[in-house]
Amino acid sequence: MEQLITSIYRTLEDYRADENRPDVRITKDSIRNWINQFANDLRIPILTELDNIFKKRYCSKSKVKDFLDQVIQDLTKDFGFKSADEFLKNSDFLNLQPEGKSQSIMLSLLNELIKEKYDLSLSDCGTTSKKYSIYIDDILCTGQTLISDIKNWSEMEFSRGKSNKQAVADGSTVLVFVYLFIHKKNYYKKKAQMKHKISYAVADNHKIYRLVEIENIIDVNSKYDLIFPQEISQPQIVIDYKNEIIEQVDNHTKKYNKISTEEFYRPNGQPAKELFFTSPKNRIIVENAFLKKGIEILRNANSQIPNMRALGYSLPSLKDFGFGALCFTWRNVPNNAPLVFWYSGGGFTPFFKVNRGGNSDVNFNFVANPPISDDDDLPF
Repeated sequence: MEQLITSIYRTLEDYRADENRPDVRITKDSIRNWINQFANDLRIPILTELDNIFKKRYCSKSKVKDFLDQVIQDLTKDFGFKSADEFLKNSDFLNLQPEGKSQSIMLSLLNELIKEKYDLSLSDCGTTSKKYSIYIDDILCTGQTLISDIKNWSEMEFSRGKSNKQAVADGSTVLVFVYLFIHKKNYYKKKAQMKHKISYAVADNHKIYRLVEIENIIDVNSKYDLIFPQEISQPQIVIDYKNEIIEQVDNHTKKYNKISTEEFYRPNGQPAKELFFTSPKNRIIVENAFLKKGIEILRNANSQIPNMRALGYSLPSLKDFGFGALCFTWRNVPNNAPLVFWYSGGGFTPFFKVNRGGNSDVNFNFVANPPISDDDDLPF
């Protein structure tokens, strides 16, 4: 167990390191204290999988910086520029989210990078033209933030008498999305929604670059590289919790004359081959442990927030146990991830001390209107 703790610590060593706050850092003791909240027979399997998952899904600050540098090089080449300087001066990096949210942090890191490498700053970008409109963010989970941000941006003025969505339609600008992580199913959902919420031009003409594409489409080919438990042998606490969610969602969706299908469980026999967890057996152990512990946390916290689920924030219209995201950065953890990673309440100490829109280490028991995740704001 100590070897696993040491390995995990080394992977996560730079988590929130640039804040100069020892109390929010990951330590060997904090990992040990966290795992001791689970039954003894679960500890080794959980730590084994976390060691595996964090090596695949934790983006350190240096890794993110390297990715942004690679994106600049790729875009320079893809759009036919002779130099990155020339590309940057024809690119407008969109700043659409409040200060302290993920986009502003990513843009700050980008600014740091281009100062070091190209002797430019973000204020120099787009000074020649705004031929490229580039939207950078860290994680696309449900994708609601993307829709909200781009809908607002599309109505803004590109030039006199022309909106941004008109500029996309006539080719005056090329819209580019850049993400560390995208969940494939939800990206395609948002792309479809853009057609009726924004415009066909924005939906069909944008380009997207990502570091990691996460398979969460429910079909026989999906790798299911997130937390998504199976139905077999679930205890009564899970069955009761599922029925509560069904009742909540039915009460919500009837206001919109909608029907929501159940997506609580991963289909039996899928994925056909386990490529994400170290073994099918360990996947089941971890998924069930995180689901049950998440339910216990919500029960103890007496949470009344309908779309905060045991496996992370979902949408109030969805019948599921939560999004189950497994993606982490040097600065934060999305609350679309299972509660065991980030929820401070219900007598449980989470793995990470998180930052929600500038509010560190929020205890959700005592916040009347808690901050919501970057990807959780609309009913459908």
